[in-house]
Amino acid sequence: METMEFHRKAFNSVGWFIPPYVQMGFLGQLAKQIEDKRLNDGNLELILGQLYSADYLSSMICERYPIVPCINDYKEIIAETIESHFLGLDHVAVAGLMPVIEGAGRKLAESRSVTVSSIKSVFQNLAADCKNDVIANNIGAVGEIISMMDSFIDFTDNNLYINANSYGFDDKTNRHGILHGAYSDEDYGTPINFYKSIAAVDFLCFVSALRAPISCFAPKPTEHSLMLGNYYQICKQVSNIKPKATNKSLENRRA
Repeated sequence: METMEFHRKAFNSVGWFIPPYVQMGFLGQLAKQIEDKRLNDGNLELILGQLYSADYLSSMICERYPIVPCINDYKEIIAETIESHFLGLDHVAVAGLMPVIEGAGRKLAESRSVTVSSIKSVFQNLAADCKNDVIANNIGAVGEIISMMDSFIDFTDNNLYINANSYGFDDKTNRHGILHGAYSDEDYGTPINFYKSIAAVDFLCFVSALRAPISCFAPKPTEHSLMLGNYYQICKQVSNIKPKATNKSLENRRA
């Protein structure tokens, strides 16, 4: 439990949270890098790109999103946002995922008969119910799951659903700023926005799986998912050869 609390503080300090479907050993390495100031919100994007790779996301699209209750209602939207990401259209990708996070969260709360009064309360009360559930029924690694829930609540309370003007990290992964138009082209639209958003969708997949006959581990690649992963690699190549005029502002930001 103490180890997971260390992880929670480390990931929340860079505007992220303890993600599901990632090996604990790797998470420990990342948390130590954050503590040693070798990993911050500036270079976190590179690490998240390794986690949310073409092969991983294609396996989730083929083997997980279509079968997870409450998430499967959005499987086509999720698929389109992932394709957009690999085409370099991260403004579109993250804007497409924001309603999915909110909608799936509300559906999960309803499925658990959790009372909510605001969007923040959706995730606060859902997490509290999940913690009570895993403790009462001894589901999985109880201590790890509790820390994961607390970490996700910190992310939603202090990052995703905070006032847009109060967001404290350069990446601007903030629901209000993006969907209400407070953020313009230059404010967001880089891969880290997508990675943090799809990680939130995966977290809700994990929550749903606590009461469904679905593995809490990442799905293994299949022939179909590998073919889709190859298509995503082609999308990345297409993104790299887009006319320079369309990429000018993005290039300036990343220079």
